[in-house]
Amino acid sequence: MFGILKKKTPEESALQKHLKDLKLRKISYVDTDFDEFTRLMRSDVKNWLKLKPVNYYAVKHEYIMGSVYTSDDLDDNYVSFERYEHERCTHKSDIYQVDFELLSKALAKVGIIITRPEPPIR
Repeated sequence: MFGILKKKTPEESALQKHLKDLKLRKISYVDTDFDEFTRLMRSDVKNWLKLKPVNYYAVKHEYIMGSVYTSDDLDDNYVSFERYEHERCTHKSDIYQVDFELLSKALAKVGIIITRPEPPIR
């Protein structure tokens, strides 16, 4: 009887289940027009490089949080964005697949230098 009162959680997509297995990095960016940014991202994911990273404590009220998901071999990479206002998520973007070159440039902007792991010698 009490099962009726429980909130139903939305079904997770296969991609969302896959993202749970990947390494997650969160990066704060300076707030911008989120709707315009997501529109640009849908046309070309290289627009990610237009965001300016910021120290979370420098901008406390409004910022964009980027979630970067990477596999161990850095062949399978994704990014999604959320806009926060007064510690509440107000907007969410789609999940975008990114290649290694774009990922390395975006992470280098925040001081994270990545290199591809060498394949094992057989």
